[in-house]
Amino acid sequence: MSNIVLIGFMGSGKSTIGKKIANKKDMKFIDMDFEIEKLENKTISEIFKDYGEIYFREKETELLKKVLTSENAVISTGGGIIENKENRGILHKEENVIWLYADAEKIIKNIKHEIYKRPKLMEAKNLEEYIEKLLKSRHSKYKEVSNIKVNTNNKNIDEVMSDILVYI
Repeated sequence: MSNIVLIGFMGSGKSTIGKKIANKKDMKFIDMDFEIEKLENKTISEIFKDYGEIYFREKETELLKKVLTSENAVISTGGGIIENKENRGILHKEENVIWLYADAEKIIKNIKHEIYKRPKLMEAKNLEEYIEKLLKSRHSKYKEVSNIKVNTNNKNIDEVMSDILVYI
């Protein structure tokens, strides 16, 4: 089976759902943010603080190219992976790129206890406004590279997983 690549905004459920699908389909699970933290021996927040977002995005592109050579894997990408044009080109060629869509309300609910882990949110003065703006700016990029959009609003993990499994 080919890889399944999950894209979407932070807090849309990529890691949680990715693990469950990998488990159910007997596939490897790769969480790109976790892998970058392992490679750099720093948290994403520390990487952003110490080296900046451009450095992080470069590492993300290197890792994306590497993980896509895996077979039979569910890959959870970082929420901003689509910000880089090269990444969008790479993802556009993949067979199963699934966009987990969530609105700002759902995202805030999912991440409210871990804002400190998310460098883009720590600087936000009005969280909801900031997320709305970022969601809007990324919408067309997620749409551009995904083969399917799965709305996660008002759905539990099993319902989202079922939508994905029906597609693949």
